[in-house]
Formats: sequence, structure tokens, C-alpha cells
Amino acid sequence: MKNLSILLLMLLPSSYLFGQEKEKKIKFDFRVPKDRIAIDLNFCNWIHNGDNGFQTKWYGRGINVYYYYDIQIKKSRFSIAPGLGFSSSNIYHNSLLIDTNGISFTPLGPNTKPTDGDVKNNKISLNYIDIPFELRIRTKPDKHDNMVKFAFGFKVGFRVDAHTKMRIKNDQENKVYKEARFPDFNVVRCGPTLRIGYSAFNVTAYYGVLGVFKNGRGPAANEFAVGISFNGL
Repeated sequence: MKNLSILLLMLLPSSYLFGQEKEKKIKFDFRVPKDRIAIDLNFCNWIHNGDNGFQTKWYGRGINVYYYYDIQIKKSRFSIAPGLGFSSSNIYHNSLLIDTNGISFTPLGPNTKPTDGDVKNNKISLNYIDIPFELRIRTKPDKHDNMVKFAFGFKVGFRVDAHTKMRIKNDQENKVYKEARFPDFNVVRCGPTLRIGYSAFNVTAYYGVLGVFKNGRGPAANEFAVGISFNGL
């Protein structure tokens, strides 16, 4: 009986350590971050044919604010993520927009310069409700529990606003002219997306396969955007 008691006392620490090791493995099981919120700060522009001297400026910019629902595929490093969000782009250019039986552009010059001052700001703003979708791939976490991420996707957007804004400055004041309700811009846009990054910081890219304007109602132009994305939650 004494020997049996000694044997039980010897086995108890081993059982306790085994239980602790098993619990530790469960506690630190691999979990994939969801990246539900994405805020993209973009450089935006158009690829166009430059008809009639129309040119866009290099400093176009925009923002996307998206919410994703991340669905992990069988506890792997792969997931799919449908989403919903808002997108805005501002394209700066050198012309007057004329909307008569379709949109055309006339470059600003001696004969088209406003009489009440100098043009300091001239842009087209397009705003969309977007439905993005991503296939996400993540690497193994490093020692800081961060990982490299790849997301290949596609998004469809529905235009909710299109307007122009021109700021004219003279010696006395600044004047702002704004026009809206342009029916010749495409209502729908769509195209592939790409997101690559580490931890919460990413770079993104998008190309619109549909033209900015309806067929035959404006110059041939396709939009693109590249930017920096911050992801969380």
C-alpha cells in the first residue's frame, strides 16, 4: 500500500504538467485577424485619350471607407470577405466641362479664361456606394504576431453623386462655382482590386474596366487608383 501511494504521488505532477501543456496549446491556437474596417487614402486619375487638349492633373485624390465580413475557410490562412462602403474621388484637370448632348472638355486658355479672376482649383468629384469582395491569403504570424497579407478582389460601385467645382481668385475675393447632376457619367463602375500589406498597413490598387462616361456621351476614359490602406478590427 505504501508503494502504491508513492507511485500515485509520482504520477500526479506528470498528469498536471500534461494538462497544463494541452491547455496552453488550446489557449494560443492560431487565429486570423478579421480586418473588418478598411480606410484607403488614394491617388486617383484617369487613363484617357487627351482629346482636344484635355489633361488631368497628377494630384487627384480620394478615399474609401469599407466594412468587410471576413469568413475564414476551415481554419486555414484563406478567407473570403464581402463588404460594403463609400468611395469618393477628386480628379483635377485643365478644362471647362461642357454638357451639351454629351460631355466635352475645352482647355482653359486666353479665349476660355474666366473674366472674374484666375482659376486656382478645377475638379470633378465622383462619389459611389461600393460592394467590394476579396479573397484573402495570410502568411504564418511572425514573432510579433503580425503577418503578410494578400487580397485579390473585385468591386462594383453605384454612383450617388457627380459634380464639378471651380475656385476663381482675384484681388478682392475667392469665388466658388459648383455644378451637379451630370447624367452622362456612368451610373455603375466595376473592376479588379489588389491589397498587399503587413499588419494593419497595406498598399492597394484598383482599375475600372467600365468607362467613366456612358458610351458615346463623353471622351474615352477609365479610372484607376493606388493608395495606402489602414485595416483594423
